[in-house]
Amino acid sequence: MGKPDYLYHGTRKKLDLLNPTQGVGYGVADNEHGVYAVSERELAIPFAISFRPLGDGAIFSVETSKRPPRIVLKNTDVDWDQVGYVYKVSSETFEQIDPEQWLSKVAVEPVETEEIKPESYRGWIVYKSEG
Repeated sequence: MGKPDYLYHGTRKKLDLLNPTQGVGYGVADNEHGVYAVSERELAIPFAISFRPLGDGAIFSVETSKRPPRIVLKNTDVDWDQVGYVYKVSSETFEQIDPEQWLSKVAVEPVETEEIKPESYRGWIVYKSEG
């Protein structure tokens, strides 16, 4: 598969320009400095939802092996009243860094902005208990 014309970036913030920031995640590719994006809109949505930790060991993860993706929460809950945003961006300045993620080292101006209401994605969320 070649480079798509457009990619998607999910965030809890309303922005006119997506500026590079330090990534934080589990793998090396998740810790780059830049603007992260994915080729599928569905994969950006979990990052537009606000979560709040409920205690030690709070975990938010996204299982991408199925569509729609599953949002797995442990010791974490959703801020149901907080809207988020998915931005459609041109892929021009992005390079692919792993099978699902793309990274731009420079600021990116969104082509479209979509408001995300967490309630619409309640069915994607799985609460994981201890053990």
